[in-house]
Amino acid sequence: MNNTFTLVSTRTLVSATMALGLSATALPESGELQNKIGRADSHAPIGVMGDHLHRGGEFMFSFRHMSMGMDGHRQGENSLTTQEVFAAGFSTAATKMDMEMDMLGFMYAPSDSITLMLMANHLELDMDMMMNPHVEMGGMHGGHSIAMSHSTSGWGDVSLTALVKGWESGKQKMHWNLGVSAPTGSVSEMMHGTFQPYGMQLGSGTWDAKVGATYTGLSGGFGWGAQALGTLRLEDSGESGFSRSDALEASVWGSWLVDGAWSLSTRLKYTAEGPLDGHYNGAHAHSAPPHFQANYGGDVLEGIIGLNYLFRDGALKGNRLALEYGQPLYQQLNGVGMNREDTLTLGWQYAW
Repeated sequence: MNNTFTLVSTRTLVSATMALGLSATALPESGELQNKIGRADSHAPIGVMGDHLHRGGEFMFSFRHMSMGMDGHRQGENSLTTQEVFAAGFSTAATKMDMEMDMLGFMYAPSDSITLMLMANHLELDMDMMMNPHVEMGGMHGGHSIAMSHSTSGWGDVSLTALVKGWESGKQKMHWNLGVSAPTGSVSEMMHGTFQPYGMQLGSGTWDAKVGATYTGLSGGFGWGAQALGTLRLEDSGESGFSRSDALEASVWGSWLVDGAWSLSTRLKYTAEGPLDGHYNGAHAHSAPPHFQANYGGDVLEGIIGLNYLFRDGALKGNRLALEYGQPLYQQLNGVGMNREDTLTLGWQYAW
């Protein structure tokens, strides 16, 4: 198993120190009302999972929709045109990939010190490819570009995580994230009798451990937090013959409480993952970068802005709505990977 993921670069560390650099002068409303139903920024930005514990006996249900786009290819830090991909020896290039993910979450706290979190997701993946018009394939003569599309959809992997209280001092808190992910997502999606590109599969194919820690703090009209999560593959390969590498995801964020109902946030998110391990154990293509294991993973730093809204009275009292929008600030991909574009996350949460 390849357990090597790229170390955080110096520029990533320097950028991460800027995440708490929010400035504003407005202070939130204070008093008894906030104590009864909370405040908008008592939850992290909506893209952060497992950010808070509940009181013993409480439940929470959540729904998130995430849209992410990829456009063309990148080799290391440099974007590539389709023609440059062809010049690198590939007969086909991916021109676009879109992912739509619906995430369902359920939380239950058996005690004040432990909250259990169950997560499931449904994915829709679409990838467009273009063949090199100057390459003869399958008896067809070159000279004309041929576009192809790949699509998959279905339920992904399911995870169960225990959020375990670490320490608490005033309005600063830390807890552990200890979870396991089951390989319920398909890794045998095919098209015309051959495996789809690795990135079009719906799960990791392996049992995975998810371990990390989360820290949050509040003071006056401001909030901040940090989370680091590692994904450790517990098997060398899945049922289709390959596995993903271990991965790291880390976020730091700051928030400003506009008033009791609204808060704004900014976040830096860093992800690192190695290339795929193993190899498909059935028929598959070798024409485009997404067909090769070495062209997955890398280092990505994203800048993200968001808002949280908490209904404080009326029929929807206690419901939360939130959104985040982000774009990559830095990308260094393994091999010839797909160039990341923007990400939009919308969410709803309700606890009782």
